[in-house]
Amino acid sequence: MCKKDQYGLEFLKVTAGGDVGYDCVRKDRIIDENNLLQFLRYLNISRTEFLLKEINYFLDHTPDPIWEPYDSMVLEHMDLQIDYPYFIIDGQPTAFPLADIRDLLQEWLEFLQS
Repeated sequence: MCKKDQYGLEFLKVTAGGDVGYDCVRKDRIIDENNLLQFLRYLNISRTEFLLKEINYFLDHTPDPIWEPYDSMVLEHMDLQIDYPYFIIDGQPTAFPLADIRDLLQEWLEFLQS
């Protein structure tokens, strides 16, 4: 099962007036902590690639126990924080495994590039 399905997400291509946009919504309009993952809607290809690089750095290196949480600068209006081994969105109490976020970002990137 892909991560977007696991978290109940749907990726949509939206066309309006000749412009194409991309959106990430919850399937069946479910409301729960996984709604936080809709932050993907704000990521274009370059932002997605940048966040993937940040996350891969933490996953590819042995974490130092004194590492402080890392604040990604990929979005200006939303706080995205890597607190190894978790990913925290806008300071909410729900934390997602970094490996899941990496896989989800890869799926989102493939969708954006299709």
